[in-house]
Order: sequence, then structure tokens, then C-alpha cells
Amino acid sequence: MPLSLKFARNLIWLQATIALISVVMLILALAAGFDENLEHLLYAPSYALSLATGLLANRWRTRHPRVRLVTIAVQLAIPLFDLVYFLIEGTLDWIITAPWSALIATLLLLPPARTWFTPAVQEAQPAPPAAV
Repeated sequence: MPLSLKFARNLIWLQATIALISVVMLILALAAGFDENLEHLLYAPSYALSLATGLLANRWRTRHPRVRLVTIAVQLAIPLFDLVYFLIEGTLDWIITAPWSALIATLLLLPPARTWFTPAVQEAQPAPPAAV
């Protein structure tokens, strides 16, 4: 695996870990009865996207090209969700997530990533001679 992909995978795992911690903190706050945290339920789709990207990073060893494309699509969707939240609530989370996701998407668009996720062409084996 190229170094750029290892770096991107580690960034994705860190992103998924932060999202998982955020989900746990949100559940604990809701269980404790804090009503002001109900507005944070709007962030659930963004957390779900981050967790889905972490699961996709675990599928990289299959080297299917669609895993790379879906990972890029999800990474581009995360800042879009945060931009919608900015328009609704005025939060500035997209300032942090946009460069992070752009870096990951850029690393996945580089030629070494495309080469890694391109399936190897199987050379045709000649047929064994027919028995006479």
C-alpha cells in the first residue's frame, strides 16, 4: 500500500474515532436528560458518514475500485452536511471538516491510489493439451 494511502487511512480512522466519541457523548448527554443537546441530533447524519468512512477504510484491502470511489463520495458529503448545518444554525464546523475531507479525497485521487485500487489483470493461462 502506498504511503499516501496509509496516511489517508489513518486520517479516516481518526475521523471515525472522533465521530464515535461524539456519538457516545451525545448518547450519554441524552440519557442524563440534558435538553439542550437535542439540537445536536442534527449532527447524526454527519457522524454516520464519518463512521461509514471508517468502515470503508477497513475494506481497502479488497482493492475494489468502487470502495475508493464510495470513500471519496462520502468524504465530499461530510463537509456538505456541515455546510447545511452552518446555514441552519450558524456553526463553523465545516471550516474544520472541509480541509480534512479535501485532504483525504485528494490523497485518494492521486495516481498511487488509483493504481492500488485497480484490479490486477490476470494473465491468461494456456489451455492444457487435449488428451488423445
